[in-house]
Formats: sequence, C-alpha cells, structure tokens
Amino acid sequence: MRKLSQQNFTEPQEDQPSESPDKVYPSTTKLIFIEIGLALAVFLYGLDGTIITTAIPRITDAFGALEDVGWYGAAYYLTSSAFQLLFGKMYTILSVKAVYFGAIGLFELGSLVCATAPNSPALIVGRALAGIGAAGLYSGSVIILSHSAPLAKRGLLTGLLAAALGIASIVGPFLGGAFTDKLSWRWCFYINLPLGAVAVVLVAFFIKIPRDPEYASLKPVELLAKLDMMGMAVLIASIICLLLALQWGGVTYAWHNARIIVLLILAILLGIGFILVEKYTPKTRTVSRSLFRSRSIGFATWYGGCIFAAFTVTLYYLPIWFQGVEQVSAFESGKRSISLILGFLVFGILSGALTNAFGYYTPLMIIASILTSVGAGLLTTLSPSSRHPQWIGYQALFGFGIGFGIQHPLLVIQTVLSEKEVPVGITLITLIQSLFSAIFVAVGQNVFQNQLARNVRAVIPDFNANSLIRAGATRLAEFVPAQDLPAAISAYSKAIDQTLYITVAVSALSMIGALGTEWKSVKKEDPMVKKADDEKDADESPQRPASNAE
Repeated sequence: MRKLSQQNFTEPQEDQPSESPDKVYPSTTKLIFIEIGLALAVFLYGLDGTIITTAIPRITDAFGALEDVGWYGAAYYLTSSAFQLLFGKMYTILSVKAVYFGAIGLFELGSLVCATAPNSPALIVGRALAGIGAAGLYSGSVIILSHSAPLAKRGLLTGLLAAALGIASIVGPFLGGAFTDKLSWRWCFYINLPLGAVAVVLVAFFIKIPRDPEYASLKPVELLAKLDMMGMAVLIASIICLLLALQWGGVTYAWHNARIIVLLILAILLGIGFILVEKYTPKTRTVSRSLFRSRSIGFATWYGGCIFAAFTVTLYYLPIWFQGVEQVSAFESGKRSISLILGFLVFGILSGALTNAFGYYTPLMIIASILTSVGAGLLTTLSPSSRHPQWIGYQALFGFGIGFGIQHPLLVIQTVLSEKEVPVGITLITLIQSLFSAIFVAVGQNVFQNQLARNVRAVIPDFNANSLIRAGATRLAEFVPAQDLPAAISAYSKAIDQTLYITVAVSALSMIGALGTEWKSVKKEDPMVKKADDEKDADESPQRPASNAE
C-alpha cells in the first residue's frame, strides 16, 4: 500500500488539482509587471513568426532560392519541436528563470545569424538556432504565468498573452513589409535584438520562482542524469528523419526513392523507440504515464497541433498570393493581411474573457473548429479576379476561429494536471504544435512546387515551369512573356489555393480534438464537493497489487 500511495504521488491522476491550495502568488502590482514582461517575450516570439512572411518573397529574390521557402519555416519548427520536451524537463528540475533567459539568449543568437546571413543555407541555420530558443520561450512564458496566478485567473491572462501574440502578428507583416521595401529584409531579424533585451530586464526584476526542493540539492552531474538525454536523442533523430523525408519527397527525390522510404521508416522506428525509452526509464523519463493516459490531454494535443498548423500554413502562403498574384509590394501585402490578424486578436481576447467568466473551454474549442474550417475553405476560392471584400472577409472569418481556440490546449494542461506536471504538459502541447507546423509547412511547400509546375505546363506547354520556382514570388513578369503572363498568374494562384487545401483539412480534423476534450471548469471547485468526488473515485477504482506498482 505504501508503494501504491507513492505511485499516486509521482504519477498524478487526471482529476488532481493543478495548484496547491496554500500557494502564495505575487501581488497584483507584481503580477501586472510579470504579465507585461511575459507579453513582451510572447510578442517577440509572435513577431518572429509573422515578420518574415512578407519578407520571404524578397529573400527568395535575393538568394534565388524559392525552393528553400519551406526550409525557412521547417528549420525553425524542426528545432522548436525537437527541443520542446527537453526545455520542459529543464523547467522542472532547474531554475525556471535561468532556463527562460537561456531560451531568450539562443533566440537572439539565431536572429543575429539570420540578420547577417550571406546566403540561403546560413539563413536556414539561423532559423534553426532561433527555433531552439523558441522551444523554451513561448512555453516558458506560460509556465511562469502558471506560477504567478491562480487557475481561475489564467484564462484571461493567457488570453492577454494570446493578444500579445496577435498584436505581434499585426505589426509583423507591416514591419516586415516596411523593412523590406525601405531598408532591408535583414531588419526583420535585427529588430529582435533590442526587444529581447527589454524583455529580459522586465522579467528579471519581478519573477521569483523557487526551485523544486526535490532537485535543488542535487549536484550538476545528478541533474544532467535526470534530463532524459537518451529519450531526447531518439526523439530529435525521429523528428529530423520525418522532416527530411517530407521536405525532399516528391521534390528532390521521388516518393518511392529509397532515401525517402528509409527516412520514413527510421522516423517511425525512432518514434516507437522514444515511447519505449519513456516507458522503461521511470526514474529519468520526461513524459509520465499520467500524460499518456489522459483523455483530455490526448485530444487537446491533437486539437492544438491542427489549429496551429492551419494558422502557420496560411500565414506563409497568403503573402505569397498577394505578392505573386496581386503583384503588390511586401508592405502592401502586410496591410492586406490585417483582417486575418485583427480577427485573431479580437477573438483571442474575447475567448479568454469568456473562459474566465463561464469556466469552460471545450465549447469555445468546438466553435473555433467550425469557424476555422469555414474560413479556410473560403480562402481556397481566391483567384486573380477576387475583390477586396472577399479576401478581407475570408481572412477575418479564419482569424476569428484561430483566435477563439488557439490558447485553450494550454488551459487544458493547467486544469487537468498537477502543478508539478504542468511544465512538461505545456511543452508537450507546444511540441505537437511546432511539429505539426513543421510537417505541414514542408508538405505545403511540396504541394505548392508540384502543383505550380503542373498548372503552368497545362496552360503554357513550352514554358520551363521550374524557372518560376527559382525566380521568386515577385518576379513573374521577368520570366514569363507578356502574352503568357495572365495564364501564368492564374496557374500561380491555383497552386496556392491547392496548397491551402491543407489548411482546410487540418482545420476540419481539429474538431476531433475539440469534441473529445472533457468539459472541466477552470474555476475552483467547492472543497466538500471535491472531497466527495475523490472519495467516490477511490471507492470505485480497482485496487491493484502492490507488486504491480512502480
């Protein structure tokens, strides 16, 4: 019985409270400054995600590397995905503040490499470094918030972080367009340096989170042993194999090529290997059994991955449509994206306020899936003849759906897990979001290149379609004869529409996660009701022999 009790402590059940009743939180004044500091860090994270979208066409012109568009996103999301759980473990056993500052430092270093990149491969390396930092930046902000405010208040506070993300997304395309047109696309990365410095100063003064006593007394060697390095190595290798297969398949190599088949097999085998490592190394594993067996976490993770992937693919390809099809400047394409981001911003704040008022996030997730799916479907109907009301309205509806639901997986984690499990739970969600984004940006690039070549050959049989891929999004008129330009633009638009079918698919699939997530309130339950429920669960739970307990 003693072993069984110990297991229940180390492996929290889904219905355990996610916060200690006697936990002391910062004062309201400190909480305001903490929220400002975290919001600025999230703003930095969001800015890096959108500022590049309007600059990508000009970057492809500078480097002559339209075929690398997928890698500008995939490299970032690959490393962000691979290092998420490692950061989650570090946030658990090390100083939260130190790990957070380390993440910002890596993010800044990656931005500097991008800003000074002499060629496309160097830019990809910089994006990969920034992705490592991003792995701990956004999740770290949510983790710090979970230590700074009671659960009942986190819906609104998380909504404000989502608002910061939305504001960054609004400013990002404008800044990206302005820098690209007036200065240089390199300023899209230089701007991260002073913003990161300010975020560090604000966070340093007001955040004080004590380390877990279980790990505070351990020596560095003992802490290193608990970082689950074997599991992380296997996971990183699995993700790299998967992303390389998706990036090369159908473009560099045929899908039936031995290289692609081997990479996919290795990705699956290494993924299974990661699960086995986590199962059979209970003393060092990162992902506990409580995360694997939780219904809410499983469905919310799927939901979060789908919604985030839909948002990312759309942010990458809508500016290409505006600049390649509408033939507008980078700054103008940023202006034309404002309805999407404004819809995301307004409904992100509204969603947080509604969750804070009513206590339930599941119905908002369902509504978000519906709005996102409809908006994504409408975006695939864009053509060279589309007018302002169409692309403004379609983007706004899609933004409503994204804003309504993108934050809720993080609230699910904080509601159903114990406080000790929250850091790994949050990084698990952000891992899946980053991984889904990396996968579907790579798939999107594959679809775009293949469909563009097919569409151009269908309307201009004698034209070398690959020259458009190498040319860059804004230089169609330089490579296509004047009499064939309307047909080439139509083919270009159709290729982007076909790429956005991915957004429709993943938006619709997010409904599975929304419907499967349990209805749990973020508001504090009555203690007597909670006690009665716990006693009932204990009476109904089958007793397992102590020999089966870990």
